[in-house]
Order: sequence, then C-alpha cells, then structure tokens
Amino acid sequence: MKHLTRILLAAFLALHAAPGRAAPVHGRLELQDVFARESDRSVSSMLGKRERNDVLGSLRVRWEPRRGPWRFAFQYQLGFDAGDTPLLAAREKALALFPKAPPRTWWDLTDTTMDGNNFTLTQRIDRASIGYTGAHVVIRAGRQALTWGAGLVFHPMDLFDPFSPDATDTEYKPGADMLYTQYLFDDGSDLQFVAVPRPPQRGDDPTLDASSFALLFHTALGPWRTSFLAAQDHGDTVAALGVSGALSGATWNAELVPTYVDDDRTYVSGLANISDAFTLAGRDATIFAEYYRNGFGLEARRYSLASLPAPLTDRLLRGQVFNTGRDYLSLGGTLQWTPLLEIAPTLIANLNDGSFYALGEATWSLEDNLNLIAGARLPLGPSNTEFGGLPVIGSGAPYAEQPTRVYLQLRRYF
Repeated sequence: MKHLTRILLAAFLALHAAPGRAAPVHGRLELQDVFARESDRSVSSMLGKRERNDVLGSLRVRWEPRRGPWRFAFQYQLGFDAGDTPLLAAREKALALFPKAPPRTWWDLTDTTMDGNNFTLTQRIDRASIGYTGAHVVIRAGRQALTWGAGLVFHPMDLFDPFSPDATDTEYKPGADMLYTQYLFDDGSDLQFVAVPRPPQRGDDPTLDASSFALLFHTALGPWRTSFLAAQDHGDTVAALGVSGALSGATWNAELVPTYVDDDRTYVSGLANISDAFTLAGRDATIFAEYYRNGFGLEARRYSLASLPAPLTDRLLRGQVFNTGRDYLSLGGTLQWTPLLEIAPTLIANLNDGSFYALGEATWSLEDNLNLIAGARLPLGPSNTEFGGLPVIGSGAPYAEQPTRVYLQLRRYF
C-alpha cells in the first residue's frame, strides 16, 4: 500500500503543479430513510430486529484533473448508518451465521467505525488511479471501475464487482485495484487487457489463484457488435461470447459464459434481453425483458443455504453471483410521467420455484442537481423459495429472507 500511495501522491503533485486551470471538485450527497421488515421466522427476527428503520447518509467527492494525455482520478466516500441495521449486523457476525466474504481488492482502503449499537461510520478511497490516453492506446493503473457485458438486470459477463439485480443506484460501481490497458484499432474494434491482483482468499490459496487476468475483444461482424472474452478468474477459466444487434427499432443482446472450475466441471451461464423506447399516451417510455440462466444455480425447489454447492457459495461471497436459482425472467421499464417525474418498475421471477421480487422507484427532479427518490422492494413467494425465504440450515427456521423495504432519498449533485 505504501508504494501505491507514493505513486499516486507523486502523480497528484505533478498534475497539480502543471500549468493550466485547476480541475473542479464534483460529487454527490445522499440522505435517505429506509424501513425494512421480515417475517417472524427470519434470522433478523431471531436476533430481535424483525423491523428496522435506518437513516443513511453518503458523501462522494470526485476530483479528476487532466493534463494533456494524462488523467488522475480520485474519489473519496464517507457514509453513515444510524438505526437498527448496525446492531443486527453485529449480532449476525457474533453468531457467525454466514461465511465471511473474502478480500475484494488488493489494498484495504476502507475504514469503519462502529459504536456497537446503532451507528456505523465508513470512509473509503473508492477511486485512485493515473491514466494515459493516446491515439490508439489507453493505460490506467490503480483503483478504478470497469463494466463488461450488456446485461440489464443480470451481468454474467461482468467479472469485476457487478451490480446486484436489485440495485437501484447504479451511478457508481465499487472500485477495484487493477491494471487496465486498451488498444483501439482504426476500424473501431478494440482489445482490452485487465489484471486484478487480490490477496489469498483462503489460507492455502496463493495470491495468483485469487487474482484475475482477462482479455476482451470488441468488433463488428456485419450488422452485429460482438465481444469475445477469455479470462483466468480466481483460478477458474472463463470464456464468453456476446452479440448485440437491432430488431425493428429495438435493441437485443445475447451472452454465453462458460466457466471451467477446478472440480473438472464446466458451468454455462448466459442471458438474452431486448429493450425498446416508445411513446405511451404522449409520454416517453422504455420497456425491456431479460432471460438469465445462472449456470451455478440450482433447479431444485427446496434447499437450504448450508447445502449450496461450493462453486455457487464462492461466487455469492465474492459478489459475482447474487441468486441461488437456475432460471430467471425480468421485466421492467421507465415512464416519464412528467418532464420532472420518472417511474421505473421492475419484476424479477425465479422460474424454478415460482417466487418473485418486485421493485419500484420514482424520481422527482426538484431543481437542477437535486432529486427526490421514493422506492420500494417487495419479495413475493412462499417459504422455502428464494424470494420467500430459504432456511439457513436444514428445512426449518431461521430463514434467510429478502426484507420488504420502503425508502425515501434526497440526492444532491455538485
């Protein structure tokens, strides 16, 4: 970490001392109130927190100076949670009900302070990189964010901290420590290489097995835009093919992602989606549908979290996969009710156990750079289903559940 700090500090001083106008500081400030509720058979109920109310705040500061082909990116994030969730998290940790997530990045640039009851304060450096952009070459080193694939709700081709299917705030993806290079061809194609070092995830795993190395090639084949991926990810071999095109004004995408793991098995994930924009009763609207096959998921209707196979559990802990089932269908869209009010509903269905997850969000622009956001998340399904609640061990309580959530958020940009 000392070496990275010295490199970034030297880059900062060089860019800051270079002639030219100083780069402005931008960012985002959020305040929100969240109410969550689970059933009386849930883990949270067992720990005395069936209903929870939290006030959360988040401040993100961005500073990104440029000098010629050079760019320095720095983002600092400060957040707090005042309410019931910090105590619930502390009780879950004390009981060790769920496995601990492995290190996500090479350097630990996060600091968390807890009072042990109902308050958590977290600060982190979420971006810290220096980059060079030439006519054909792009190079960036340090903490940065990268998104691959064309998923709308699910992201099997995105190996590096993908958004979860229920994520409603997708403006900023968590940063990861990596080396990124890109070569731009004259015909519009490009070749990208990424190296993401990580510390060992288990005591007997070498660093190399926990890290990721990937090549991605984008090119056009006739009317289609294609992506070819080859990667070594956490010791597994990943290949992927993505194809995008147009159909009567709509846009479609398809991805196929086979993964060869060290138990001599190949797990095939993939998705297909279609989206379109149109006018509904004089209002601008979009609509989409997406099918997702989780190659690591289970087709069974009844199972417990403790019985999940290791390849699935590993990816759940790493935040690469977020669902336990095999087949999913998601439907959603947006409707601009007025020029200042947009409504965005989404429905996710587990096709194997018949459970559903409904999301709805309304964004009201109060003024320039100030939005009021109201939303709700509602899991639907009987016991022993993914969204209705899965038993932690065996076939009885307690159940790991998706809580019903209602939230109100004020978001200011500067």
